[in-house]
Amino acid sequence: MERLASKEDFRRVYAGGNLKYGRYVVVTALPVDEEIVRVGFSVGRKVGNAVTRNRIKRRMREIVRGVSPELAPGYHIVIGAKRSSAAASFADLRADLLKAMQGLRCLPRMMNGGENA
Repeated sequence: MERLASKEDFRRVYAGGNLKYGRYVVVTALPVDEEIVRVGFSVGRKVGNAVTRNRIKRRMREIVRGVSPELAPGYHIVIGAKRSSAAASFADLRADLLKAMQGLRCLPRMMNGGENA
């Protein structure tokens, strides 16, 4: 798994990707002709102050890092945090993020509802 970094990469995913809304996150996935998965994170100022935004980004990175071996190759993914993510527990954020990623087929369905890994 690699990171999306440039504004152009984010714009490309937003323009051509498929959206899935969760309670705490919005996941946009763009299928590409590559054998790797690239992931970017977006947490806007409306979510909270810098400390809150960085905590949410760290949590989302850790969730994705934990399931990265199961991610389907060939996707560029942008994960955006909603305002409600600031009050979410790690477990709730994880369940919501995994469900959204499964809905976009960039993460296969897991046997026990996404609670492994």
